[in-house]
Amino acid sequence: MKKLIATAALLQFMAMAGLPGVGLATEVTDFQSNGFQAGGVEVFQTSPAVPAVGFHVGAIEIFPAIRVNVSHNDNIFEQEANPKSSLVTVIDPAVQAVAARGTNRYELNYHLSKGIYHNSSSDNYLDHFVGANVDLEPSSRLSSQLWANYNKTHDARGSTFTGLPLTFGTPDKYHETSTGGKVSYGINARIVFKGDYTVKRYENHRSVTVERDLDTTGFGIALFVPIAPKTSAVAEIRYKHFNYIYSSPIINLDSNEMRYFAGLDWEATAKTTGTLRLGYLNKNFASFNQIYAPKPSQISWELGVLWEPMTYSSWKLLTTYAPAETDGIGSYRKVVNVNVAWKHGWSSYLKHNVTLGYGRETYQGLVVPRKDRLITAGISFDYAFRPWLTVGVGYNYANRNSNEPNSSFRQNVWALNLIGTL
Repeated sequence: MKKLIATAALLQFMAMAGLPGVGLATEVTDFQSNGFQAGGVEVFQTSPAVPAVGFHVGAIEIFPAIRVNVSHNDNIFEQEANPKSSLVTVIDPAVQAVAARGTNRYELNYHLSKGIYHNSSSDNYLDHFVGANVDLEPSSRLSSQLWANYNKTHDARGSTFTGLPLTFGTPDKYHETSTGGKVSYGINARIVFKGDYTVKRYENHRSVTVERDLDTTGFGIALFVPIAPKTSAVAEIRYKHFNYIYSSPIINLDSNEMRYFAGLDWEATAKTTGTLRLGYLNKNFASFNQIYAPKPSQISWELGVLWEPMTYSSWKLLTTYAPAETDGIGSYRKVVNVNVAWKHGWSSYLKHNVTLGYGRETYQGLVVPRKDRLITAGISFDYAFRPWLTVGVGYNYANRNSNEPNSSFRQNVWALNLIGTL
């Protein structure tokens, strides 16, 4: 079981790199209760069931893996007119080291991602990710999780400042450091405290990217109270502070967010689990004299439902409504996401994953608000040729319709995926 958990986690953080050029305008939020993850990241990735294979170095177990993805993207810059296509090769070696002592678990991850654009070599990249996680359980009532990550990565050209001409001939590079923790106390009724801190700094194209250097601080508290067998009522408060390093007398996007949620976590049957948060959100900007005039208060929701009618088949529904930071214009965005995924194992060797997604973004702080709608769809098949090798083929489609000139696009990505372990 520990091997299965370790390898699943390894494949998940490898998948976070994503398929190159699939332009999903989505956000990762705090919504991770019961294994759900909002923002469309998890459901739009291929997750082949590679058997866990590792080796021991003393008390430490090592899990190496490598993924090679070859795709054809017919619109690598997500352009409305004159799209550029390219064959893209991404090589992702990764390694995970896991140690356990009693109920405590220690994990260290490293992931390298090398991307090669065969028709646009200036967009080639080399990304690095290093992460550490510690799970501690000193008693049956008290548990804690600590993590720290360093990510040296990039924004693909066309993925930010959408609608504007491609100003530079290379991707925007940045590094991001984050750390956080969570403490939970209780068995049935329980209280959870969590906090995190992230520093993001861009490294090139400073005439534009200086405005996106950002420090983010977050805190949260949640109370879980059982109201029925396998069902808990939840009350939750989340705070987040956004501190932009650059500001001017007319542009200051520093803000504080407060989210107040009530909801449920449930396991209606052995086949159905879910989590629901409904509440109110307030986003207050530090400067009231800025040129933007946002309306910062709104309702917010997070819903995740997992239905597993059979051990080899599952359906997942994820939907969120929450704000997100701007990607170049306006003060912030109101984002709605709805994602559906169906995973099915036709045999112990052959599996498929079908995904559908809908996203709506409204850019705030503009005289005429920008409104985007994004429709995504994907299908992939994975076949385990050997215990150490899985081969996958897939197709992803994205269509963004925007009232902002030059911001709509269509994109088709065909991909071949190889994942191997020892």
